Amino acid sequence: MSAEWFVPLGAAGRTRLFAIPHAGAGCAQLAGLAKAMETHSVQVLSANLPGRQARLAEPPVTDYATLVEELADGVVAHADGPPYGLFGYCGGALLAYGVARALMSRSMQPPTRLIVASYEAPDIALLPRRVADLPADRLWTYLLDSGGVPDSLGADPQLRKLVEPAIRADYTALAGYRHRPGPPMPLPITVFFGERDPGTPRGALLGWRRQSDRPVELRPLRCGHWLMDEAVADLAAGIASVLGGTGT
Repeated sequence: MSAEWFVPLGAAGRTRLFAIPHAGAGCAQLAGLAKAMETHSVQVLSANLPGRQARLAEPPVTDYATLVEELADGVVAHADGPPYGLFGYCGGALLAYGVARALMSRSMQPPTRLIVASYEAPDIALLPRRVADLPADRLWTYLLDSGGVPDSLGADPQLRKLVEPAIRADYTALAGYRHRPGPPMPLPITVFFGERDPGTPRGALLGWRRQSDRPVELRPLRCGHWLMDEAVADLAAGIASVLGGTGT
């Protein structure tokens, strides 16, 4: 039996959110968001990528296009059911965008909205071209300085060795992205960002308007780059509001 590419993290709700975490992360990173979303009757289904957690024994995928197609197939496998949105967090936003493009070309129930957080428009995003090839010590310095991993993980050599292949694979996939201009999607987009995030300029976020012929809304939150660490309740309420849940 093939592995599930998306797994539910909470109880069924009136709508669903297929969510992709940041580079190197697994389902556990979305647990806090899933719990917060349950109060708004939104079920989170987390991307379940190979090379980590429940799929640790499988080799991670390093090709962006392959990863997008596998994730799109994973959404299709859950197509029957309540309406759904797509969510990508940080580097996961680039994957969610690719999945949205792939799904819009298929004859199935399309997503109601693409939701991205803490990431620039795909045609101008600064891609991590050399991160995957850094020596281990420099890679972990980069990750810890950026805030992308908890200090406890960075301090444990055994855990670092365990998760490093998935981290390198994800950064390789993102670095291999090549933007192919296409017509704006008939899909509304919401962009969440931290007001105190100096690394994601507002002008780069506005570029998401080039990817949709529907309204594109920017939603600031009172935090920095890592919204799920600093403002998960506000993020959940905002996502629920644009998906038609009980958020305000």
